Amino acid sequence: MTANTAHIAQPIALDPHQIEIRAVREEEIHCVAEIITRSFHFDRGWMGWFTPLFKLGIAEDLRHRLRSHATSANPAKSQQQVCSIAVYPDRGQMRVIGTIEVGVRINNYRQTTPQRYVYISNLAVSRDFRRRGVAIELITSCEQLTKTWGYSKIHLHVMANNERGRNLYQKLGYEIVSSEFVWSILPWHRPERLFLCKNL
Repeated sequence: MTANTAHIAQPIALDPHQIEIRAVREEEIHCVAEIITRSFHFDRGWMGWFTPLFKLGIAEDLRHRLRSHATSANPAKSQQQVCSIAVYPDRGQMRVIGTIEVGVRINNYRQTTPQRYVYISNLAVSRDFRRRGVAIELITSCEQLTKTWGYSKIHLHVMANNERGRNLYQKLGYEIVSSEFVWSILPWHRPERLFLCKNL
């Protein structure tokens, strides 16, 4: 059954045992795009006019990346980029309530022996289901997958002003490795981004 992201009519008590974490299917990519769009505020203020374009761009980017890994000549590469979703039963349907990506990236790729590391990105949970443990379930699934790939560390970025995100990651054992300022079109606004790591 294909999942969707339709809003829950009334708040429901979330049973963590009924949350299913699995790889996204092609026909569900639009659900992922919608959750990411709403989670990163691409649907608010003046940007609301461009929401359909944001959603389309996110969906096409994800579709392209997943297809390129799936059709890679390197058999191992197809297993090193995964977009997972959290789905939950409601009124006979499975609804997409969260998403996350995890993949192997290359650091210092110009060197003779480039370093590979596992990186989490695009963690997003539907507004109706936040602060209910969905993000923890998604992160935990990535950590388990990382171990099956043979890696003992996992990494991610979080904005320094994202207090909830920082508290969540630190609660789960992630430690700050470094920080950097992100480019901004506003000269007086230089948001800081933190690079975190966890030993598994």
